[in-house]
Amino acid sequence: MGQSMVSFSFNLPPETNIEVLKAKKPELHFDYDEIIHEAHLKAFTIAKVTKLDLLSEIQNSLIQAQSEGKSFEVWKKDITPMLAKKGWLGKVEVINKKTGEIKRINVNNTRLKRIYNTNMRTANAQGRAKAQYALEGEIYLRYIALQDGLTRPNHLRMHGITLHRDDPFWEKNYPPNGWNCRCVVRAYSKSECERQGFEISNTPPLPIADKDWSYDKRGLNKDESLDSFLESKIERFGKESTKSAFVESLKETQENCKQAEKNYKNIKALQEGKLEKITLAKLPQKIMQKLRTKTDELLLSHTTLQGHLQRHPEVNLLDYSLMPFLLQDANIIDIQETKEHHILLFSRFGKHYRAAIKTTKDKNENYLLSLVKRSSEFK
Repeated sequence: MGQSMVSFSFNLPPETNIEVLKAKKPELHFDYDEIIHEAHLKAFTIAKVTKLDLLSEIQNSLIQAQSEGKSFEVWKKDITPMLAKKGWLGKVEVINKKTGEIKRINVNNTRLKRIYNTNMRTANAQGRAKAQYALEGEIYLRYIALQDGLTRPNHLRMHGITLHRDDPFWEKNYPPNGWNCRCVVRAYSKSECERQGFEISNTPPLPIADKDWSYDKRGLNKDESLDSFLESKIERFGKESTKSAFVESLKETQENCKQAEKNYKNIKALQEGKLEKITLAKLPQKIMQKLRTKTDELLLSHTTLQGHLQRHPEVNLLDYSLMPFLLQDANIIDIQETKEHHILLFSRFGKHYRAAIKTTKDKNENYLLSLVKRSSEFK
């Protein structure tokens, strides 16, 4: 698979990056920090641009540059005539409509390069993150800093640091981590890390993002992740005619995705300790009969989730949220009974799962004890 699991071709339009720029709504703000942190993921704004038509034209020019792979110099050459015509080039006066303040600025090479770099790098980062977090399996991210004497010392110290992609560090320190930051991260599987000799860091690094950049810049829309996941499975399995019935069933299942989205939010609250336990799924009759339980509710506790996520990083919150889809009669391969609990083996979305469920002595509660996922069948 090569050195890195996620690579990008500079000869092809980066569709995700383009969509990131297109999705932003132009908003006029005199100062960059008038909107804070995550709001920049949805709003396109440039400090000291006070006319919406000018802002929209700059945004469109950046979208075109992203689509055609234009360098800064080419983009600047193309956009300069429009900026001059609009009166936003060289030394200009801009008025803060909220305060009436008049400020003189210089729209020069430095300002234009900051506009270009900021928007391109944030769009590229979101495109890269979406690809890295869509990978299946146990994925690790490795921080890469340019070692050319211009990199910030604290960013340079991060070079080579490798952490699981679900490590909280990435929530506010996924690059770029400051103005003109050129750092990136690359994704590797666990086996690739071992083969390359990468050491997985067990000590959380200190935060390195500057104040203006200390937010989640990955643009991972958790509310849409379930739909995206199901769509990807439909596209993948739809190419195989032998699985057409499966695809049709999955399309019907999408209507129930709202329930899984609700599960996802509940599981996040459970992970954060805001809830002690949640109802994860409804057990089908086949499983209820085996468990000899009085209830169809499958519960998940905060303690179990915390411990299990640490022991089995290949299983993420998305897997738990999809349990209503996973635990269906058609997916069950085998149910094995032990003295303490029942082991369920089932398959869905091209993966194999093993779950342990324990029913209380009074048969009034069923708890998920563990969940394991792998590509091959369990023996």
